[in-house]
Amino acid sequence: MKAIFTGLLFLLILPASAQDVEAYGIFGGFNFPFTVDQGLQKDARFYGKFTIRATPVGFSYGYDRVGHGILLTPNFTQIGQKFIIRNTTGGDVGTRDVQMNYLSVPVALKLHVNDMSFFRMSLVAAVAPSVLIAGQETFTINSPSGLTKLRYPGGVSVSTDPGYEVVYDGVYVPSLDKQVYVPKSKFNAFQLFGSVGLRSDFDLNDDWSINFDGRANFGIFDTRKPDYINELKNPAGPDDVHGNPGAPDIYGQRREIFLSVSFGISRIMQIKHAYKPKVTTHAESFKAANKPPRSTSGVHGGMSKQKGGKKGKKK
Repeated sequence: MKAIFTGLLFLLILPASAQDVEAYGIFGGFNFPFTVDQGLQKDARFYGKFTIRATPVGFSYGYDRVGHGILLTPNFTQIGQKFIIRNTTGGDVGTRDVQMNYLSVPVALKLHVNDMSFFRMSLVAAVAPSVLIAGQETFTINSPSGLTKLRYPGGVSVSTDPGYEVVYDGVYVPSLDKQVYVPKSKFNAFQLFGSVGLRSDFDLNDDWSINFDGRANFGIFDTRKPDYINELKNPAGPDDVHGNPGAPDIYGQRREIFLSVSFGISRIMQIKHAYKPKVTTHAESFKAANKPPRSTSGVHGGMSKQKGGKKGKKK
């Protein structure tokens, strides 16, 4: 019990020595993306696959004061989920790969959970304006027999390219190797993400700190352009399996969600004034209130009377 009390007291005392810290850094990490598309969820050909993407490089600027701070982390990040393609018997025969690369500039507010002089744990809330650098959706289909039979839903066009054949219980499709199905021109050039998470900053010394950042990120807008969404809502393309005008996919709202994890190192540019604690002990209060008076003794260089001195004669 004594050890627990001592530990709690230690955590309460340490924040008093917190400092204002300004730092620049570099980081990298990875993402776990989820493409939440209501249309793909209705299409029996596609099943979501666990996907990892990279945030290969990013830069950070942070300024921390007692209790809170701000953080800018411009970065190049990759998101978009992969989907398994299944044939009419349930076998995995390929992949639909949704890929988007963004130049993103998250601006975050940090609320410190603790404020030690060398370690800060913070709740983070951020908004991230993002510009699309590259984006596409590709199909890859590999079948040992050379032909794969898929179950196309009504309303989805069947390609008129060679190798596609509609039969009574599905559509035969040829082998494909990263064939572009949705090009970059169908994606919005701008996206806005919101995020919440945790960040830790551990100061190795007065010059360097290491950082860990974990967030849940949510896309505010649909990643596809309105013209392409209207194309999905109003089928007018090649026929579907029933001979009616079709669309590239079943329409449904789409949002990009991803969990991001990053690790970095920062150079502390300046550490401003330390936060000084108030006097809290009786000994310190007594010492502050009872400063020794200025002395006039010889010890302190003052004037003193001379022993055995004679009085001066009156003139």
